[in-house]
Amino acid sequence: MKKTAKLFGIAALVAAMATISTTGAFAQVPLSFGVGSSLISGFGGGVSGRVTEAGDVVPFRLGNEVYRHESYTGRASSIFFDAHFVQLSLGYFSGTSATRSRSSASNPGVAAPTVTGSAGRSGIEIGLLGKFPVGLSDRVTVFPLGGIAYRLVLTGTPMPPIDLGGGNNNLSLNPFYLSALWFRLGGGMDFALTQGVFLRSTITYGIRLRNRWENDVINHAPFENGPVGDARWLINYDSARLGHGVDITVGVGFRLR
Repeated sequence: MKKTAKLFGIAALVAAMATISTTGAFAQVPLSFGVGSSLISGFGGGVSGRVTEAGDVVPFRLGNEVYRHESYTGRASSIFFDAHFVQLSLGYFSGTSATRSRSSASNPGVAAPTVTGSAGRSGIEIGLLGKFPVGLSDRVTVFPLGGIAYRLVLTGTPMPPIDLGGGNNNLSLNPFYLSALWFRLGGGMDFALTQGVFLRSTITYGIRLRNRWENDVINHAPFENGPVGDARWLINYDSARLGHGVDITVGVGFRLR
C-alpha cells in the first residue's frame, strides 16, 4: 500500500510540474517527447545471516554465514516526456534473473551447499529525473541527471530462502514483493539530427531500497532448514544486501517547442 502511494505521489508531482510549465514564466520552457530502448541490470540485493542453532549431526554449521542474492539483466522499452530540466519516463521491462544461495563451511572437510537458479521477470517502471542541459555546440547538448524511479515487478518469483534441504517457509512469493524504489544518478547527451528531431543517450547508476520480500525474510527469521531432529539447523537472516544496477538507454526525441 505504501509503495502504491509513492506511485501516486510521483504522478501528482509530475502533473503539478506539467501545469506550471504551461503557465507564467515557464510557458517558454522547451518541451519534447520520445521513445527509448534500454539495457537494464540489477546486482546484489537479497539477504544474509547466520546459522544460530545446529543439531548433533551438523554441528559444523553453527555460526556459518548464509546468504541468498539475486542479479538480473534485461531490456526495456519506454516513452519519455521532457520539460528541459525534468524528464518523466514510463516503460516496460523484462529480463532473466539468476539466484544463488550459499552456506559457508566452517569445517574445511565439509563441502558448503550452494543452490543456483534462474527465472524471468517483467513489469513496468516510472521514473522522474532532474537534468541540467549544457550546450556544447549547435548539435550537441550534454547533461547530468539524477532522480528516482519505481520498478514494479508484475511477473517473476523470488527464490525462497529455504532451498538447501526443505523446511518451513510461510513467505508469500507474490512477484509484486520484488518491486522497489530506486535512486539514480548519471548523465546523458542529445545529438540534434534536425531542428525538431534528436538522438538521446543516457547512462545511470542506481541504488534501491529494500523490497518487501527482503523485509519479510528478515522479519520472519529464523528459518528451519534440513531434516528434523539431530540434522536440523536454524538460519537467522538479519540484514539485506545492497541492491544496485546500471541502465543504458538510447532513443529518439521530437521537439514540441
